[in-house]
Amino acid sequence: MLQKEKVINTPFYYGWLVVFVSALSVFFSGPGQTFAISIFIEYYIADFDYSRTLVSGLYSAATLCAGFLLFTIGKLTDLYGQRLMMVIIGLSLAFAALWNAFIVGPVMMFLGFFMLRLFGQGSMTLLPNTLVPQWFMRKRGRALSVMAIGGFAGAALIPPLNTYMIQMFDWRTVWLIWSGALAFIFVPLAILIVRNKPEDIGEVIDGQRKPVRSKGPSRIPLFVTASLSALVLVTMIPTIDQYLHELFTWFPPMFWRILIFTASFIGVMVLIRNRYIHQPSHTKERVGEEEQKEEYDDEVSWTLKEAARTRAFWMILFCVSVPALTNTGITFHLVSISEGKGLTPEVAAIVLSLMAIIGFPVTFISGYLVDKIKVHYVLSITFVIHIVAIIWLWQTQSATAFIIYGVIWGIAHGFERITLNIVWPNYFGRQHLGSIKSIAQSVMVVGSALGPLPFGFFYDWLGGYSEILLLSLLLPLIAAIFAFISPAPNYNEQKKR
Repeated sequence: MLQKEKVINTPFYYGWLVVFVSALSVFFSGPGQTFAISIFIEYYIADFDYSRTLVSGLYSAATLCAGFLLFTIGKLTDLYGQRLMMVIIGLSLAFAALWNAFIVGPVMMFLGFFMLRLFGQGSMTLLPNTLVPQWFMRKRGRALSVMAIGGFAGAALIPPLNTYMIQMFDWRTVWLIWSGALAFIFVPLAILIVRNKPEDIGEVIDGQRKPVRSKGPSRIPLFVTASLSALVLVTMIPTIDQYLHELFTWFPPMFWRILIFTASFIGVMVLIRNRYIHQPSHTKERVGEEEQKEEYDDEVSWTLKEAARTRAFWMILFCVSVPALTNTGITFHLVSISEGKGLTPEVAAIVLSLMAIIGFPVTFISGYLVDKIKVHYVLSITFVIHIVAIIWLWQTQSATAFIIYGVIWGIAHGFERITLNIVWPNYFGRQHLGSIKSIAQSVMVVGSALGPLPFGFFYDWLGGYSEILLLSLLLPLIAAIFAFISPAPNYNEQKKR
């Protein structure tokens, strides 16, 4: 068993280091996410001479099988803790990437998809989403917002990075690179830093006895400057740089973008220095910790059986399935959708990156909102934005409009990433979160398994995606209504029934 007593001494609450590794976990789930795998699909079809329907079917079947096993991962997490599970899952995903480097037929492709979806999309996102709520309650929304940076960094960087590396080497070598990165970067950091809960190292949740209301400098300049740096950095990737110059003749040359990136990066460092380094040091109180825990950590924890008796559980579960169905279907076929509108694969990669870059600052807005406003209202608004995004994609015919879709999609994704993660600990507590969240994660994975199928079917049947995009509007519409009428259940009232 891994030791849990020794930790790095920090001048701030240790939970933020846990958030950092959790963000890395979400980032390294990337090899198992649709936005990364979709870059390989066209190469699989070309190299193995498979139909799009066959590859979509293998992917969906593998994802479906992976979804049914996620409940087991959740139960094991409740039993053995996130730290040990992160190490095991990280090594398993490294093996999955290694396996995909050597696939030679449909059976190996199916098993490769299965391992990527189980250990990547499923487990590597399940574990951090159950770990961070163990360390935060009052600041849970903001902590999850910081953790979400890993997801948006992955969605922004991995698609163009995969495209670039495949063009430089080949798709098999790219899988080998991801395998090494997981085994030699993520896993050692998980062993060194992750601890299951604050009590393991003598801390208390949120790191302080009572809320300290002290206003520091606004976070908005930091978020805007960091987003600008990320956006400029993505444009320097050679394939994206070439496409942008072909699309926009006025686009600034590399020299000026390097200057802009340098200036914005310096700005980020200055803002971080002014905001955090020069702030008063964090003082931990150790007197009367038992009293603190009773006074402060009064969150009620539901068992999975108790949660399943509530109407809110099932309605929110449906809400979880909707982005999985629609987003995965669109993402999986995004290159094909862009080509059907007369655009190139590069513009699809730009849209995926733009979605992530726009979503990055939006997560902090949504994280702040869910700490102030009831989460089901914010969730309902999220699905309204989804409806707008799908309608815009349906009528889009130009590269500029396609890029605007990426912006709207990014806003929706920024809200979705926080609301759908914070709703479970806010509604049902921390103690059995692994089991409860694994059900939601299973539904999400199953939804993502089924999502590409109707898109592929309609493409093979009608030669396009317009009809399926219009049909898919029903799902976020129903989800918006369900979320609006599903406030957090009351534990005492439920026990009386």
